[in-house]
Amino acid sequence: MLVVVAVLVVGAAMWWQAAEPVSRTARAPVTEALPSPRPSAPAGTRLTAVHLVRMGQAVLDETGAVLFRYERDNPHEARSACLGDCAIVWTPVTTKGTPPVTGIDPALIDTIKRPEGTEQVTLAGRPLYKAATARPGEWTGQGTGHVWFVVRPDGRRNLNCLPGPVQ
Repeated sequence: MLVVVAVLVVGAAMWWQAAEPVSRTARAPVTEALPSPRPSAPAGTRLTAVHLVRMGQAVLDETGAVLFRYERDNPHEARSACLGDCAIVWTPVTTKGTPPVTGIDPALIDTIKRPEGTEQVTLAGRPLYKAATARPGEWTGQGTGHVWFVVRPDGRRNLNCLPGPVQ
């Protein structure tokens, strides 16, 4: 416990000195640091590859939200299939320009234009979303309807921690 406190204190000091993100606690245990937002960061979002305990590989945004892919999205079409009420429950990950990434191949990142005019981030051709009710580090919604899955840094779906069998 003392080691954890010491690591957090040192991490906070480094953040203040270097203006770099510091680790923060997530509800789900994490084996890599969750990114922290910085007020001076450019507009848009930041994607970070992490390894979550029990979940495995995942992608987080700058708030620590676990990101998902939707199986009804076609990776060969530059549009989202999650509109209207769907986009209220599953918030599209939006940005202004190509977002910076850590631990993800930048060649896999792109954006599409949503009907309301915002730019939605894509990973390996699939639009990215986050569960509107999830806290940072939670993967609430994993396997919902057999169409919502935590996205891995390579864009594939993460099939760990599913509530039931996937077809």
